[in-house]
Amino acid sequence: FGSAILQSELNPLYGLMVRRYLLFISKDITEIKKLEQIIIVEKELLRVTLDSIGDGVVATDKNGIITEMNPRAEAITGWQKGEATGKKFGEVFRLRNKRLGSKFICPVYSVLESREPAVLADDTELLDAFGSFIPIADSAAPIKTKDGGIQGVVMVFRDISQEKEYKEKIEYQSYHDHLTGLPNRRYIEKAMFDLDREENMPLVVIMADLNGLKLTNDVFGHEIGDELIKNAAKLLRESARAQDLVARWGGDEFVIFMPKTQKEVAETVIDKIKNTSLNAGKNILNSSISMGYSMKTKVRHSFDELLRVAEENMYHHKLLEGQSYRNSILNSLLASLFENSNETEAHSRRLESYSHMIGRRLGLSARELNDLSLLALLHDIGKIGVDSHILQKPGKLTDKEWSVMKTHPEIGYRVAKSIPELAPIANLILSHHERWDGKGYPNSLAGDSIPLPCRILAVVDAYDAMTNNRSYKEAIDPREAAEEIIKNSGSQFDPEIVVIFEEIMIEEVNENDN
Repeated sequence: FGSAILQSELNPLYGLMVRRYLLFISKDITEIKKLEQIIIVEKELLRVTLDSIGDGVVATDKNGIITEMNPRAEAITGWQKGEATGKKFGEVFRLRNKRLGSKFICPVYSVLESREPAVLADDTELLDAFGSFIPIADSAAPIKTKDGGIQGVVMVFRDISQEKEYKEKIEYQSYHDHLTGLPNRRYIEKAMFDLDREENMPLVVIMADLNGLKLTNDVFGHEIGDELIKNAAKLLRESARAQDLVARWGGDEFVIFMPKTQKEVAETVIDKIKNTSLNAGKNILNSSISMGYSMKTKVRHSFDELLRVAEENMYHHKLLEGQSYRNSILNSLLASLFENSNETEAHSRRLESYSHMIGRRLGLSARELNDLSLLALLHDIGKIGVDSHILQKPGKLTDKEWSVMKTHPEIGYRVAKSIPELAPIANLILSHHERWDGKGYPNSLAGDSIPLPCRILAVVDAYDAMTNNRSYKEAIDPREAAEEIIKNSGSQFDPEIVVIFEEIMIEEVNENDN
């Protein structure tokens, strides 16, 4: 709307009447104000949205000059918005890609050129304002006008450091053995393709098998067995060269791949490993590693055949060394038993002598007498799995200590089972603390259900323990010991065996008197 006001007044200079007009113009701008308010609200909404987005957002004009940047982008890049605005995108966003190298193209410039959206290649890193490289993932899209022109680019990106670290951790775990840290079989099956190249010929593969793992697990537990595996892995890794690939093939088996290697070098490594003894924690078993190797000189030669021949050679050597190794294991077990407990070789020999006297009167065969000899020598072999402070304690055992002590027949059973030559007496070792009245352990056997060699050993072992000094008590007179045996006939001991033993003792006394 418009309006005018007329005013008249007399000009004092000329005495004339002068008219002045005061003009007012007004317009209804309600709609304009509404539009301004909408723009203000939308701009605020855009600002809040950009500020709250978890990803970094940066916008450029059509020349690649930064025009907008949200707080998350500031946090990732280390640049403040005020510093970055007006700079070329490449000045602020210094990107690299290790895998692509010089072939890498900045996504913003790619969008400006192609006018199409672009995504960052994998393994892209951003050099922040503090000089650190940050792995990022992003996408960039053109900002288009209504007529299809391009007026800039918007890039959305995020820091994927944690994602990458987690992914690498998962990938590492999937390709490495958790116990030893060595590459696992899955990794090897993948690496074979890289190894099987002409430049790696001749290629030697060594298969290795850890001896004594099952026995160590059975006697000392899997925790000590795991230590043995880790020690074996350490030995193999230290014995191999830096360029060799050492891996855990599975269980107690390992493999070493040796590129550009002649057999003399491989044999030197094998000898070095063979001449080193292994043990772990309180494990007194001198474990060893059996090995075999094979070599390929041409890529066309079968990789599967290479592994098969190496494994066959390993098992061949393991078989040849088996008897000798088991003998050394048995000797080390007995040496440990005699050193850490009240058991002695002399005690075992006396038990053998008394047991044979009873056995011959019962008409036992040579094989049965041989089992008696082994039982006399090895009945307490399971005590190697019991702490020495319990075995050598001078006073009475606590309930907890006694529970530990009572596990030794089962440990001894597992030891015997793991050595083929001792397997026939495993059940005898298990039952050598059973009582005639069923109050023994570990299975509460009674009467004739207790193996005969165990019933014989029970009598002679008790007699020898009473008549020889122990850490927890002094020896008593043989006659007193014999009376104690007779007293427990029918409860602890087999009455028939006691009668025979009594006859033998009377004969010994008469011989000594004469």
